[in-house]
Amino acid sequence: MKNNVLLLLLITLLFLPFEKVSAQCFAEVTYPTADTTICVGQSVNLQAFASCSYLMNNNFNNGQIGTGWSSNANPMYNNPCGPGLPGSGVHCWIGSATNFPRELVTNPFLLFNGCNISWEMRYAADENAIDCEDPDEATEGVHLQYSLPPYTTWLDINYWTPNYSYSGPLYVWNEYSQAVPVAAYGSATKIRWYQNLTSGFEWDHWGVDEVQIVCPQSQNIFWSNGPTNTLSQTVTPTMTTEYIVAIFDSLGNIATDTVVVNVIPIPSADFATESPVCVNQPSTIGLAGTADPNVTYTYNFNGGTVVSGSGAGPYEVSWPTPGTYNITLTSTQGACSDSEVRTVVVNSDITVSISPSSASVCPDSSVTLTASGGDTYAWAADPTLVSDNTGIAIATPTAQTTYSVTASNTMGCTGTSTVVVNLYPTPNISVSPVPSAGCIPVVVDFNSDISPAAISYSWNFGDPTSGAANLSTMDSPIHVFSNPGEYDVTLAVVSIHGCPASAVYPSMVKAYDVPIAAFAADSNMINLDNATVGFTDMSVGALSWFWDFGDFGSPTNYSFETSPSHTYTSTGDYIVWMVVDNGFCSDSAYTYISVIQDIAFYIPNAFSPYNEDGINDVFMPAGIGAGMGDNTYRMLIFDRWGQLVFESEDVATGWDGKINGEFANQNVYTYFIEVRYADNLWRKFWGKITLVH
Repeated sequence: MKNNVLLLLLITLLFLPFEKVSAQCFAEVTYPTADTTICVGQSVNLQAFASCSYLMNNNFNNGQIGTGWSSNANPMYNNPCGPGLPGSGVHCWIGSATNFPRELVTNPFLLFNGCNISWEMRYAADENAIDCEDPDEATEGVHLQYSLPPYTTWLDINYWTPNYSYSGPLYVWNEYSQAVPVAAYGSATKIRWYQNLTSGFEWDHWGVDEVQIVCPQSQNIFWSNGPTNTLSQTVTPTMTTEYIVAIFDSLGNIATDTVVVNVIPIPSADFATESPVCVNQPSTIGLAGTADPNVTYTYNFNGGTVVSGSGAGPYEVSWPTPGTYNITLTSTQGACSDSEVRTVVVNSDITVSISPSSASVCPDSSVTLTASGGDTYAWAADPTLVSDNTGIAIATPTAQTTYSVTASNTMGCTGTSTVVVNLYPTPNISVSPVPSAGCIPVVVDFNSDISPAAISYSWNFGDPTSGAANLSTMDSPIHVFSNPGEYDVTLAVVSIHGCPASAVYPSMVKAYDVPIAAFAADSNMINLDNATVGFTDMSVGALSWFWDFGDFGSPTNYSFETSPSHTYTSTGDYIVWMVVDNGFCSDSAYTYISVIQDIAFYIPNAFSPYNEDGINDVFMPAGIGAGMGDNTYRMLIFDRWGQLVFESEDVATGWDGKINGEFANQNVYTYFIEVRYADNLWRKFWGKITLVH
């Protein structure tokens, strides 16, 4: 009875004339946000927001100024100065659409003690955009004002003064709140945001958002199905039902919102299966009853393979392995669904195995395969397999091969098994001799590269005259070839898999004979006066000759003749080299050649300059190959007291026995002589000379 009374009250309130104050109450079903659908037996929690405290609650997100407003400013809703505070969405922006004065004016509201105005506001910063240019004069700011009937006078609640630096909190989005002053209390008070001075259309812009004018009231909340003073309830309707939430206050203001809960039936998911079945044999699975075209049927066959069937079924489904499988059918109609589970038992087939389970053989080798687990066997045909349809087969693969056998038992169950027989690779042999050619004795380091790796090596160097050294089992041996010739090298290996291989390398090593260099010189010591030496070749096995006579300043120091000759132009000891070559190997020999010059130097021990007999009148040394040329000779004569009495730098100028033009006294004098011989070496002589009258 109570519910009927509330419903009658709601209907009555809905038709009462509350047009003037209808904006003062607000009601909204917040969940679900739209009409919703549930299944029979399901519940839904209805949630609402309702309040009669809001005279205005406008966020401008619908791109309009909304009811309860008027404006001469043609506001913009495209956020020309960027977004507002987080979550604010679209805001009301006063741009260049009108010149001053610019205003946003509310409809008349009943304002009394406790009413509050809150909003977000921003002055444009100087971003040099047509609709985003800052108020920077002190008179270009925004007033918050109120007016009472007859609305001829507006009074400031507050004013926000711009600054010349267009910086600070006024120039970014901020939240503002103002209590309605006592002077503004009244039954029809208007509020406005007002800018009376600007520099022009394209100047001094600003915006507001999230405007709320709130006045607390005594209020009542109730639902059309009975609950009161609650904003949420859980309902479980059995049929489609409309739910109305309503709020009204002591002033007669009312607001409502409605949501419809649609109720639909749950579709059947009853189905049947065929069980048990064998591995790879199909089970018949299908819906019990008639399929509904409005229902979607979804099966989960738990890994089974669908042989045939679609939609609601029936299906033929098989499983490759034994076990117990849970099959699920889900029937869905709209938001409603139902699921049921059935079981299919899959019995196992026989298990066949092959021994060895895996194998590898060398090329041209065989392996015996033995199958077990059945009574009869059939091997799949393969040209590399020999079988008499028993469990035993001999495989000789030429590459990696998979062999298959199918077995049956006396009950007719079958099973198949496979085995992979791999083919080990034939060892790949690579041999690198270092060096591969040379002059005897040739010491060769053999390096082997075997892939796959080898576990044994057997070398034959093709050099039987070397005796036991001709063979080796090392991986990288060294062999000395002492005789000239070309040698065939053989290497046989066994890989880590036990596979043999060998390789022969004809003429891998070439050993060449070495020529013998020898020669004879006409003489190993010659005089500079006859300084030509002849050389006679005495080499063995030579095909080319190169001579170096050790006379590096001579343009004929080198020769390629067999038996050359060379003329030396200065004294000294020379090393003569001979290098012979047979096209592969070379040898050398050398000898020393000494080039000398005959030298003699004589110094008399007395002379008689006074008797003028033409004999021994001048003291003058004489020689061969000494003192020849400028700056090659110096002679000094001293008396008994060490005084220099004569000096000469020419071997042909001697002392005539005079001192200062007068004949010297008969006496013994001392001489000192420096002379350079033809071998460019200086010699020094000193001694006594007697002057005789």
